[in-house]
This record gives sequence, C-alpha cells and structure tokens, in this order.
Amino acid sequence: MDNFENTVGFITGGAAGIGLGVARELGRKGMTLILADIEPATLDAAASALRNEGMTVETEILDVADHGAYKAVAAGVLERHGSIQFLFNNAGVAGPSPISGGSLEDWRWVVDVNLMGVVYGVELFLPSMQTSGRPSYIINTASMAGHLGNANMASYCATKFAVVGYSEVMRAELAETNVGVSVLCPAWVKTRIAESLRNHPNPDLVERTDEQLSTISQVIADEGISVEQVGQRVVAGMADETFYLFTHPEFWPFLEERLNRIRSDYASIPQ
Repeated sequence: MDNFENTVGFITGGAAGIGLGVARELGRKGMTLILADIEPATLDAAASALRNEGMTVETEILDVADHGAYKAVAAGVLERHGSIQFLFNNAGVAGPSPISGGSLEDWRWVVDVNLMGVVYGVELFLPSMQTSGRPSYIINTASMAGHLGNANMASYCATKFAVVGYSEVMRAELAETNVGVSVLCPAWVKTRIAESLRNHPNPDLVERTDEQLSTISQVIADEGISVEQVGQRVVAGMADETFYLFTHPEFWPFLEERLNRIRSDYASIPQ
C-alpha cells in the first residue's frame, strides 16, 4: 500500500511517540488521521500541531483496554467514514515485572493494553476493511522485546511476543485479501514508554519510581532513534509489504544468537 490520498487511518497511542511520528508521515501523504489516545491534553496538542501543518485530523479519547469504550469509538468512526484503510494498533505500556513477586494488577494492565488493545482494534475494524474491498493495511506495534526476552520485563516481553504471534496468524489468514499486515518491532525509540506508569489505572502508583525504568529512560535518551525515522520505516514497509518491520540493524547479532540456540536445541531431538 503506497497511495494514501483519500484514505482514513485510525492510530492508537496517536498523541505522541511512535503513533504521532507515523501519523505525521501519513498525514503528509494525504491520509485523514484519527488519533486515539488516553491523554486529552496531549491529544489536543498533537492534533493542533498536525492541523497547522495542513493535515486533516480527528481525535478520540480512548483507553484501548476498555472494550466498551473502544466499541463505541469504533462505531462512531465507521458511521462517519464507512470504513478505514489503515489501522495502527500502537498504544502500549511498560512496567517492571519480575517473574515472581510482581503485582498481578500491573500484569493485567499491561496485558489489557498491549495485547487486548490490539485484539479489540482488529475485531472492531477488520470486518469493514474487508467488506470495503479497498487496499487496506494493519500494523501492530510489538517490539524487539517480542523476539528477545529481557530480565525483569516479564509482562512487557510476554505481551510483545504475543503480538508478534497474533500478527503472524493475521498474515496467514489475510494473505489472499485486500488487507495487508505488518508487525512493528523497534528497539530504542525516543518516546515516553519508560514513563508508562503515568497512565496506570491505580493513581497511587503514578509516582512509583524504579531503577530499571530510570536506566531505560537514559538509554532511550542516549541511543534512541527518532519517531520520524520510525514513521519513514513504516511507510516504506507498507509500500513493499515487509512483514517484520525492524528498525535497528545493530540488534541482528542478538536475534541471530537466539536463532542459533533454537537451531541447536532443535538438532538435539532424538532421531
């Protein structure tokens, strides 16, 4: 998909970070943008900035973990537009979560946003995308953490691995349809992902600090690529239908090491 004139895109987590970076790239190419986000003030500021750049922008305040709210928002979008041509399931959160001793409340929050938010978007928008017959595309945001497990990030890695697997199933089921599929797997990007606790449903945890998240914030500041670079990667990947949208070539050795471990363990199967 490389022609975005007269198309409509629905972007979760669209008020900042990767969502806004992708929105800006697509808006410049003629797409009508529907930005959905849980933060009203940030959402308004993003929409105003894009409109000042000449783009057509609608906004929806949305917690993607709330199925009822998502259903209502999707119904309104489809009533106005009939269908959308681009769905970017991008909203995501992260929090420290060791494999034991962590909070089950934190686990449910991360699963509901990172995984179920993706599922809700697909279930609510895909049928109309298929019925329209128009060239359409869905991108789900996973992470390098959807391919490489990281200590003390159990819930984040588990949900991102799940998004990769879910996207692979989507690719298989939609291969002969008008809807393309990719899964975005970035490493460090200059976003506020390490500050996700600001939107935690339990206000008592908003001020909670964690040494690991502070470290991640510093790594992002020092090594992260820009959201504009990710936006360009997404647009290019849609044009050539790249399924795994990786962004950091320097992470290949880590992926290769994992693949070699799999190859070695597979070879140990008794003949």
